[in-house]
Amino acid sequence: MLKQDFSDTEAAAEAWRKLSTTSDSLTSRHRSRVTGPLHHSWKGDDADSALFFLEDVESRLGVVETEAMAVARVVDTTRVWMENAQTALRNAVRRAEQDHFEVDDDGWVTDPTTADLPHQDPDTQQIIADRNGLLGEYRARIDEALADARKASDDGAKALGRLNGDILTDPLSHDAAAESADDTRRAMKDIGVQDPQIPTDDPKAAAAWWKALSPEERQEYTTLYPKQIGATDGLPTDVRDDANRTALAQELNALQEGNYDETFPGESDETVNQRLLNAELLNDRLDAGDSAPKGKELYLIGYDSKDDGRAIIAMGNPDTADHTGILVPGTNTDMEGVPGQLSRIDKLQNSAERQSHGESVAMITWLGYDAPEASATDFDSVGGTGRAEDAAPDLRQFVAGTHASHDGSPSHTTVLGHSYGSTVVGAAAAGSNGLGADDVVVVGSPGMTVDEASDLQMDPEHVWVGGAEDDPIIDNFSGYTLGDNPMNAPFGGNNFEVDTHGHSGYWDEGSDSLRNQGSIIGGRRPAEVPKEGAENPDPPLVAG
Repeated sequence: MLKQDFSDTEAAAEAWRKLSTTSDSLTSRHRSRVTGPLHHSWKGDDADSALFFLEDVESRLGVVETEAMAVARVVDTTRVWMENAQTALRNAVRRAEQDHFEVDDDGWVTDPTTADLPHQDPDTQQIIADRNGLLGEYRARIDEALADARKASDDGAKALGRLNGDILTDPLSHDAAAESADDTRRAMKDIGVQDPQIPTDDPKAAAAWWKALSPEERQEYTTLYPKQIGATDGLPTDVRDDANRTALAQELNALQEGNYDETFPGESDETVNQRLLNAELLNDRLDAGDSAPKGKELYLIGYDSKDDGRAIIAMGNPDTADHTGILVPGTNTDMEGVPGQLSRIDKLQNSAERQSHGESVAMITWLGYDAPEASATDFDSVGGTGRAEDAAPDLRQFVAGTHASHDGSPSHTTVLGHSYGSTVVGAAAAGSNGLGADDVVVVGSPGMTVDEASDLQMDPEHVWVGGAEDDPIIDNFSGYTLGDNPMNAPFGGNNFEVDTHGHSGYWDEGSDSLRNQGSIIGGRRPAEVPKEGAENPDPPLVAG
């Protein structure tokens, strides 16, 4: 133990870490160059069979990435504990020898200095007693160091036993991704590794924490703690995307193979089945976007499969974009509505890029809250501000996170709200220290929880309101339970020109409605129209 050399152990940990990072790179390459293009261009039974096989390859690469990184962490941690025990042992032996005790190869301590002393002499007896006291101390220190070394070795062996790779060689194993996540959690517990202490409530602090990590630590945390890393506002977008895709793959595998009791303890079959549907919907849409051209890449910045589902997806990288738009959807938006939301941000991005004088634009759909349901039996969810107030802190923190993770000078940020999403945007801007956006755009708004644009804690000249003449939400609900009608003159801000119809036409191709929203996102003034001066009519009757 005294002379043990741990350089081989250190090299082994580095080799396993390299295997993990290589697998991560191969997974990304396979997704972008193989399955992504095939999802886009190949349909039919043959395509389904081939993609099933190819996606299994991707899944297994992901398992290698996770388990290899876990092995590296176990080996490295065991080495550190062993080296600490070795240092303690060396110090104890050195001090014992300095005090003229002898330590044999088995760690047993003896005292040759008292062997020939007359034991009947009272003075000698005190010397022997003092020496025996020191002897006991040195024996205890050496025994403790050896016990620590044995424990480190045993704990490491136990952890490595969980990571033996059998899930990759067993042809009947279909839950390898989920099992690798479970193996990793248990292995980290075996060796006493705690979860990373991420400042999750402060995007600036989270960004600083991430920047202070070494490249090896960043890769390790992303691989071993994907759910925590993926959910942290302020971390780089590509890192969160990588982590969230790993977490989604592990979660989806657990749900598909029925091994969800460990991942979602205590949840009902109905809740788990809804999670499965939401995870599959999200995964399918991400797969369809894997072959997207530069600037149209999809980044999964956040998700939750529970209930109606939540998904925060960027089109283009907001960390490098000159302009970033964040679209908050409204009533009845759930995971099934994600493809439609992606279509909208696609159109908004195209419109903004046409008017941004060559500057880059990223768009984000932020379904990061429980959108209300339009139900005659639950009018309070859509007619009250409760859902918006609940969502407001999360939206504020998310916007702050986009600022904290941006490379170089801050991006010009526009937050857009449609329907009840405008209520969420209003609540976020009115509360705490404000939303932190450069511009706010609302369309089809039933109200923003406030009576005047000046209550949004930003320059009203950067508050933009659009509404179709025949939008039934504006006509029947704006100005009542969710705040004054933003279209009207007393509210303030600016109205922009809208030439579309209904509540969902604001993104019609070739329309002034779309072009004007793109202008604002791209940092340009839209075509404006006067604020409406009419007072609100009598409140509508609500049936039932």
